[in-house]
Amino acid sequence: MAANGRVSGTGTPEVDKEYIAAVEGAKKEVETLLEQTRCVPLFLRLAYHDAMTYDSTTKTGGANGSIRVQRELDHAGNESLASALELLEPVKAQYQILTYADLFQLSGIIAVRVAGGPFINFTPGRRDSRVAPPQGRLPSFDLGSPNAVTQLKKVFERLGLSTQQFVVLLGAHYIGRWGRETTTDPELFDKHYRDLSKRFSNAYFKDLLKGNIQQDRPLLEDAEIKGYVEQYAADQGRYLKDYAAAHEALTKLGTELPVTLYGSSAVASSSIGSLATSYTTQEVSAIKLLLFCS
Repeated sequence: MAANGRVSGTGTPEVDKEYIAAVEGAKKEVETLLEQTRCVPLFLRLAYHDAMTYDSTTKTGGANGSIRVQRELDHAGNESLASALELLEPVKAQYQILTYADLFQLSGIIAVRVAGGPFINFTPGRRDSRVAPPQGRLPSFDLGSPNAVTQLKKVFERLGLSTQQFVVLLGAHYIGRWGRETTTDPELFDKHYRDLSKRFSNAYFKDLLKGNIQQDRPLLEDAEIKGYVEQYAADQGRYLKDYAAAHEALTKLGTELPVTLYGSSAVASSSIGSLATSYTTQEVSAIKLLLFCS
């Protein structure tokens, strides 16, 4: 067995019954970690930052686990993520067959659920890489500089994500990026964002429109972005639905994953590959329920 589990000649893990069992086990361990440490923002940020190095032009970076490499971990924006890696290392040691790339994205999805967010489809099979991308690929949220919003939108174009996906993903940032010092109302932050147990909602968009998130106000100067912010502030159901789809897309950046495995009526599609040959439709449906219906 290789260090990151059984892999094919292309470095892609073999997603069979043993691998799925490891996913199930890791899910339970990560849930326990989140209950004990309440580090939802940390795991969510780790998943985001591993995936958001993707460059759709050069087809490099993405959700490949390379954030564990010290060179990338030292990049601006990755401060404190060493703590997330330390917390997850015992899980990886227990389920060695899992790739780091899969573990990081699975942990981000579980973090969203623990925070009261929507179910997000998870498809295993990411290959690991130790090649750190160039520094500067992560989005910068220093919106005080000229043309900052335009540059931010270009980053998401580089990722291959739409403006709509970019905006809906912003909704999760209140549990992972901004804090007491970035709001004009510290008491509001303490009331709505300090307790992360069940706080995944469209509150970010409502507060942004109210002017309570000072740092992000420049986003509203862009008419397209403002339109989506207003839509999500008015309709939490739409926000949660669109967030789940956008987060799933994020987890697949830089990968060649098959069609959705969990949370879809197409779970037994023949394009799933090696897994489809190992499980019946009923078995895969049972796995889906076990993993994401609590």
